[in-house]
Amino acid sequence: MKPLIILSCALFLFALTASAQTNKADMAVNRANNAVNSANASVNNASATATNAVGSVTNTANQVKDVANQVGSLFGKKHPANVTIIKVPGATLGKLKTIYAGLKDCGSVDASSLKLVCTDDDQSITVNHKGSTSDLLEQLEKKTQLVNDDNVRLSEGNITVKL
Repeated sequence: MKPLIILSCALFLFALTASAQTNKADMAVNRANNAVNSANASVNNASATATNAVGSVTNTANQVKDVANQVGSLFGKKHPANVTIIKVPGATLGKLKTIYAGLKDCGSVDASSLKLVCTDDDQSITVNHKGSTSDLLEQLEKKTQLVNDDNVRLSEGNITVKL
């Protein structure tokens, strides 16, 4: 009977020790899970911070561009909205200069941006202007007799004059 009591006590002590070791293992696993969760939260916060920073930089860039445009407009700097190429195939330099002079008189044209090209392959004038290409054509028809409804083809950004 004595061996049975000793065996029972030993079994009880073993079960108690095993239970304590299991609790320690569970606590270690819980600590590891908590550390992983904390790291995930930190990464999520860093990601949100980076996203907010990118948004802030974009907003700041847009604000700087708007301020630059406002300051430029205070000093008379104009920002033409459109570029149109006027092609006059086979035109002489004299006829191109006549159209060029008419363009300079148009109110919507940035006269400093006019670019005249008269080579064997290309006879054209590039112009920066406000408004649409058709508005520019209407103004040009009033300024020169070389350009009229009978000899013009029009598409946005291009005017072709056949002389």
